[in-house]
Amino acid sequence: MAQPVDPSGLDRVLSETMSALGRFIAGADGDGEAPPPPEGVGEAADGLVRATAGPPGRITALTLDPRVMRLPSESLAEEIGAAVNAALADLQQKATAAVPGQVDLSSLGEQLRRIQQDAGRQLTTFTDALVQAQDRLSGQGGR
Repeated sequence: MAQPVDPSGLDRVLSETMSALGRFIAGADGDGEAPPPPEGVGEAADGLVRATAGPPGRITALTLDPRVMRLPSESLAEEIGAAVNAALADLQQKATAAVPGQVDLSSLGEQLRRIQQDAGRQLTTFTDALVQAQDRLSGQGGR
């Protein structure tokens, strides 16, 4: 069975749009799956305090070795703060490093702008053809 003809070209435009969005979502992997979100890890007090941070900049885990409880409360607070800050810095570094290599947003934006312009032109052409066909049919009906 023959495929219907798409005189407006909208099918092609929609396919290009979906392809561009698919590349954006897939990133550099090309496997179609979104990469796992980055995770930052920080340690302090010689590894006795460990913090883990995840998007959107929240601490997802804080682990204290029982030996760290021997520290005075002021020192313990400083060590926890240091581990948390290190985890957040690590998360920021990993998140920043992941973005440039995965997606060229300016290129994707330009592709989508071009697709939008093409779709607009093709829709205008298609609409004009429908109006002309209607005019021809109206002209034949009056004879």
